[in-house]
Amino acid sequence: KPDQHEAWYNRGVALGYLEKYEEAIASYDKAVEIKPDYDTAWNNRGSALFYLRRYEEAIASYDKAVEIKPDYDTAWINRGIAAGNSLSDDPFLSLMSNIARQNSHLKQRGYGGKLASFKEGLKHCFQKTHPEGWGILHWEIGNAHYSQGVGKSNYRGYWHQAAAEYHQALITLTKEAFPELHLKVLQSLVRVSLGLDQNEEAKKFRREGLQVFAQLLNSPDKSSFQKRQLESQFSGFSQMRVDVLIEDDDFIPALETAERNKNFYLIWILDNQQQYILSPSYNQIQNLINPDAAKNTAIIYWHLSPFALTTFIINPDVSQPTVIPTQKPDKLEVWIKKWDQQYANYRQNKQEVIDKEKGDWRENLSKLLDELANILDIPTIIQSIQTSTSSVTNPKSNPSCIPPKEEIQNLILVPHRDLHRFPLHALFPDNFTITYLPSAQIGLSLAELSSKQQHIDSSTKLLSVEHPNSTDLEDKPLPQLFNAEIESATITRMFTHPQRLADNDVTKENLESALQSGHDIFHFTGHGTYNFHNPKESALALSGEDRLTLTDILQLPLNKYQMVSLSACETAVTGNQTITTEYVGLVSGFLFQGVSNVVSTLWTVTDDASSLVMIYFYWQLSKGRTPQIALAKATKWLRNLTYRKLEKIYKLIFVQLPKDDKPLRPFMRRKLAQIRQMDEDKKRKKLFAHPYYWAAFIITG
Repeated sequence: KPDQHEAWYNRGVALGYLEKYEEAIASYDKAVEIKPDYDTAWNNRGSALFYLRRYEEAIASYDKAVEIKPDYDTAWINRGIAAGNSLSDDPFLSLMSNIARQNSHLKQRGYGGKLASFKEGLKHCFQKTHPEGWGILHWEIGNAHYSQGVGKSNYRGYWHQAAAEYHQALITLTKEAFPELHLKVLQSLVRVSLGLDQNEEAKKFRREGLQVFAQLLNSPDKSSFQKRQLESQFSGFSQMRVDVLIEDDDFIPALETAERNKNFYLIWILDNQQQYILSPSYNQIQNLINPDAAKNTAIIYWHLSPFALTTFIINPDVSQPTVIPTQKPDKLEVWIKKWDQQYANYRQNKQEVIDKEKGDWRENLSKLLDELANILDIPTIIQSIQTSTSSVTNPKSNPSCIPPKEEIQNLILVPHRDLHRFPLHALFPDNFTITYLPSAQIGLSLAELSSKQQHIDSSTKLLSVEHPNSTDLEDKPLPQLFNAEIESATITRMFTHPQRLADNDVTKENLESALQSGHDIFHFTGHGTYNFHNPKESALALSGEDRLTLTDILQLPLNKYQMVSLSACETAVTGNQTITTEYVGLVSGFLFQGVSNVVSTLWTVTDDASSLVMIYFYWQLSKGRTPQIALAKATKWLRNLTYRKLEKIYKLIFVQLPKDDKPLRPFMRRKLAQIRQMDEDKKRKKLFAHPYYWAAFIITG
């Protein structure tokens, strides 16, 4: 029955779940061709267009839905969100809609467009007849006011309006009728109350929210899967449990709760079939830094909730963690938004935007890092590591805490949420050797596999994947990494029998086969992406359109690998989104599969800097350094590198190369000739002192 409109509609829904939005739109088109007044098909068609970021077409579809059914609250809500995202200033697009012709305010976009759509919806969706839609529309108006106030000097006016709208929403979105929506509004009230310095109000909403959240989780009517979904959806209240424990000076339970939450979300995203969530005790966490040989390591563990930013410090042999006094997260939220805007503009290379509006991310990087160091109170963290904990621990804490017996030389950083995306190691003095962990439990799990940790030498089995000829989704070649060939040629020379895949040979089939062939190190030189909406689709770009996704990585046996090195591979989020639960990307996937250490980059560095640091890193490994020390030495070397130093290195390598060697010998001959022609001042200048070049490289494990 080709004229069965419901079948076409259901087909569109299924394709939407598969994220095949173009095909979904085609199915919805067939549905409305057969039944032009099919309001839900028009609405869903708009949502598919929205996910493709075709906001004006989405608005036109939503307009058709509300023309047919003026009290269609979901369509009004969707229209407002689309209008808020659209940057179009083309009046012709607005005139195409009967709805916009009847109400000129609906031609607006951005903040005004959101308000116009939501308020128009309230004219048709009444409190008594549409309690759910009425409440959500008020909540969305509040969200629009709140977002408009972020980062502005007159934010208080916007946020008072937001609070008023949230209170309106609670009139119908009660905990009895709509408990989950009630929780969402309470989360918003906590956030805005904190921003307005109404701390007691914020605590009141937090208490109420925690009670409703606990009732939902303890409900006998919900399955374990539904409860896990609830924990993921309302992560803010799980995070607020940590805040309550800290306020009661229960530092150990607070840290253990933060760790339990971390592992819950990591498992939820990486392997949602695994029911048992590991949650180590404080003593077990401390085992990461209490080896028999030395006790010169400390853990810096951040926790971010809608209520507070907290730093735990775990020192060796100390009976409980030090807690840096908590602070509101609003300054960090503003800073993250600024970083994301500047970085997105930088990547898009829109020079007119960079210069006139948001600032140049690369030029501002040092200033941005200074601001982050101030927000995170890095000086106090360093003081608490290097001196007696009694000077910074809460006075009510255990007075028997003993300061570290040895000077702290190594730091393990455990970030939370968006903090995973930033070069936190660059905020500390370079006399520390720093590694990252997604959670303490992952570190403990990797420590159980420590028997595979061996000295890396020429006999170590290396799999080198080199500069795949990758294309983007529009079949356009991704940028070539011109120094990648030199990097790969140099590194593979350090190993006796490396396996090499390059160019068009880096197919998904070939790579998956090679990864299961008994290597110790996987070195990848190429491009990578992070998928915010679906982290398991984050991927390494292979030949053509082939991708090795996080989902694929989680199917591979990788627990024998000592190291994975992702050179020139960007894994950072590049939009204006924020991470509400936990950052899960390629690095987490490799660690989850048992890889001991993963070297990666937070942004794509120039390929000459990336190649140099990777070559020096592997050279340090060949001298017996641990991966952590090798990377610390490599980035420090890069910061101080001059043409004069580079010339000496090239000369030493050049004389050792066979006379028929390619491509290294011609490359070095060309570079040496270029350096000889430089004046002495240029030869002495540091090439990569700016943090853009060296701060991107991190090691996790």
